[in-house]
Amino acid sequence: MKSQIKMLFSILMGNALLAFSVCAFVVPHNLMLGGGTGIALTIQQFIPLRLSILSAIINTLLFVLGYIFLGRKFAATSLLSTILYPFLMAVFETLPLQALFSGDILVCSMFSGVLMGTGLGLIIRVGGSTGGMDIPPCILQKYKGIPIGSSLMFFDLSILCMQVIFKGFDGILYSLVCIVLTSLTVNHLIVSGERKTQIILISPKFREIQHEILTSLDCGVTLIDIETGFASQDQKALFSVVYAKKYPEIKETALRIDPKAFIVASDVIGVNGRGYTLKRNEA
Repeated sequence: MKSQIKMLFSILMGNALLAFSVCAFVVPHNLMLGGGTGIALTIQQFIPLRLSILSAIINTLLFVLGYIFLGRKFAATSLLSTILYPFLMAVFETLPLQALFSGDILVCSMFSGVLMGTGLGLIIRVGGSTGGMDIPPCILQKYKGIPIGSSLMFFDLSILCMQVIFKGFDGILYSLVCIVLTSLTVNHLIVSGERKTQIILISPKFREIQHEILTSLDCGVTLIDIETGFASQDQKALFSVVYAKKYPEIKETALRIDPKAFIVASDVIGVNGRGYTLKRNEA
C-alpha cells in the first residue's frame, strides 16, 4: 500500500511539473519542444485547438501503442498520466503564468528543462509513463536495449526540427538548452547511459524470489553458491543485472516474500551477454 501511494504521488508530481513547465515557460516564450507536447505544438499550426486538447488526443494514441508493445501492466501505469497531464495543462492554461515568469528567456529555458526532466524522471523511475513520447523510448529500451535518455533526446530533436519549419531559427538555441537539460536530468534520475543496476540478494526463500523475478518481473537471475557467515549454512544467493527502473520492483517483491532479505545494489557501467548484447534465446 505504501509503495502504491508513493508511485501515485510520484506520477502526480511528475505530471504537475511537466504541465506547469509547459504553460509557464515553453508556451509564453514561444520555445520549441520535443515529446507529445512538441507534436501538439506542430499540429497547432494547422488546427487551432487548445494545447491541452491536442495533447490529450496524442497521449491517447500513444497510450494504445504502449498497451500493444509494453503490455497491460505498463499501460495501467501510464493511464493515470494520460488523463492527468492534459487535465493539469488545462488548469495551468487558465492561470496568468506568463506575467509571473516573464524574465530572461535563457533562464526560463534552463529552468524549464530541469523541471521537465525532473517530472519525467520521477514518473519513469517508479515504472510509470507520462503517456506521451516517452513510450517509444521505453519500447526501444525493452526490445533493443537503447537507453531511455538517449533515444528520448533523438525523438525530441526530430520533433524540434519539424517546429523549426514554422517558427524559424530565432528560438532554437534556447529550445535546445531546454531539451538537453531535460534529457540530462532524466538520465541523472533514472541512471544514465548504459549503466544498469547490479543486485545481489540473499534469503532462505531464494526459490520463491527467483520465481517471481523470472515470471512476474521478466528479469534474468543467476544462482550463486554461498555459505552464510553467521550460521555457516550452505545457501544460494541471487544475482541479477537489470535496468535501474526495475530495481524498486525487485526490491519490493523480495521484501514482500522475505522482509529480512539481504539486498545489495550498485551501478554497473556496461553489460555484455544474454538479455543485453544478445537476445535471451540466443546461444
